[in-house]
Amino acid sequence: MTQPHRTARNVFLVSAASLAQIVVQFLFQRVLAKTFGAAEASDALFAALVLPTMFAAIVTGSIGYVLIPELVARFKQGEKVAEAWQLASFVGLAMVAASTGFAAWLFWGASGISSWLYQEMDAAQQSLTGDLLKIVSIQVVLLGIISWAQAIYHSRHQFLLPALSGVVGTGVTLFLAYRYGGSGVTTIAWAINGGSVVSGLMHVVPLVSKLGFPQANTEHLWKLIRVFWPLLLGAAFLRVDPLIDRVLADRIGDEGAISHVNFAHRFLTALLAIGTSSLAVVAFPQLAERLTTGGTRGLAEHFSLAFRRLLLLVIPMAIGVGTFSVWIVRDLLEGGLFTEEDSRVVGYLIACFMGLFVGASSGELFARAFFVLGDTKTPTAIGVVSLVLGLCMKVMLFQMLGIWGIALGVSIYFMGSSSCMAVFLARRITGSAFAGSGRIVCQATASSVVACGFCYLIYANNLGSTWVAAPTGAIVYFVCLLMLRNRDARQLLEVIHRRLVGRP
Repeated sequence: MTQPHRTARNVFLVSAASLAQIVVQFLFQRVLAKTFGAAEASDALFAALVLPTMFAAIVTGSIGYVLIPELVARFKQGEKVAEAWQLASFVGLAMVAASTGFAAWLFWGASGISSWLYQEMDAAQQSLTGDLLKIVSIQVVLLGIISWAQAIYHSRHQFLLPALSGVVGTGVTLFLAYRYGGSGVTTIAWAINGGSVVSGLMHVVPLVSKLGFPQANTEHLWKLIRVFWPLLLGAAFLRVDPLIDRVLADRIGDEGAISHVNFAHRFLTALLAIGTSSLAVVAFPQLAERLTTGGTRGLAEHFSLAFRRLLLLVIPMAIGVGTFSVWIVRDLLEGGLFTEEDSRVVGYLIACFMGLFVGASSGELFARAFFVLGDTKTPTAIGVVSLVLGLCMKVMLFQMLGIWGIALGVSIYFMGSSSCMAVFLARRITGSAFAGSGRIVCQATASSVVACGFCYLIYANNLGSTWVAAPTGAIVYFVCLLMLRNRDARQLLEVIHRRLVGRP
């Protein structure tokens, strides 16, 4: 199988699994919305969850960026396979120790942290937030284990099992929330832990028999540390952004403000699972492999392919979701304690957050290209500078526009950061890395506009909900691309045909 077809196959498989996970996540968010609405209990849950998620991203979120290129190089050489497993075991052990320390700090300091961060909450809500933080503090360890295991799988070009594990884990959380969520919001916190445990076991159990004695060559270890420390410091600075959003929302003083921001942010995170995870994750080990075998020229050629595929995914989702965001939220979340006004606020927030989706999707791929080159300082520096400017812009817009300023500030930051990375990357691996991008933008935009026209007819004439409009729009978009003779769409169609007829 050729490289473009292998990439298309992997993207198709991971996209399908990501889409399934998104559906399950939306159902979970619907359970939360109908059961708790945008009120004090949901505000407390979302305020607590942002902390372990942030610490997990800081401690373990960058492991794959430095570990995957090292493992790819070793797995490609038969005599170094054992060394690869030993290195993976060493990094995993170090990750568990570090994440356990952070989780313990969150657990023992939960009450004080909650009171200090969310000062507009009353005493009862601060206490509830602290109790929930104690429950979900273990997420730092669980998410770390999952990130570490995914790095191993991806370095071996194995993408389906991690993607399916995410679907099953989220499904377990959904089942527990649906079955027992009515007994209180603390049950939801335990349901989230339960889903992460199941996902972690599915990731780790198949690896246990292959792991070696944890050890690492001193020279290679220092190389990893030199690459990793800029990412760690950058992540500590960059990942605080979602926490700042919740704190600003708390400063508004309106019940439900934190929940509104969280629902909108979770929606964008779900979209990123397709825009980023289904392609940037697949492309990363392949970029590392192409650099090893073809040098910078080979890297530029494969990056060009990956970026064109990313544009085909990101552009229609950004245009479609941004256009119909209020209707989408209404169909997916409205009901029970989640009101029509909640749908309106969350829908408009999603539209304002859309720059986050576009910027984060493209920026993730740009950053991984730098990481493959062994350069973690450039994307980190760009991210830090962009965040400082973005935070200033966000605070200014927040004072002027309230909750809408939060979303617009985040969008400006992500778009600015990804644009800067694109400029520096073009200089680093030549402008050919973006060859054909202009044509793809035009084709994808034109096809998206036609697809939105069909979706509007469905929404405006009450011919169906989002569950009808979304697949209709996707089919129309894909047909338009084929009519425009888009070769990437044709390759994806060939992959789908191969899977349906059982050919490899």
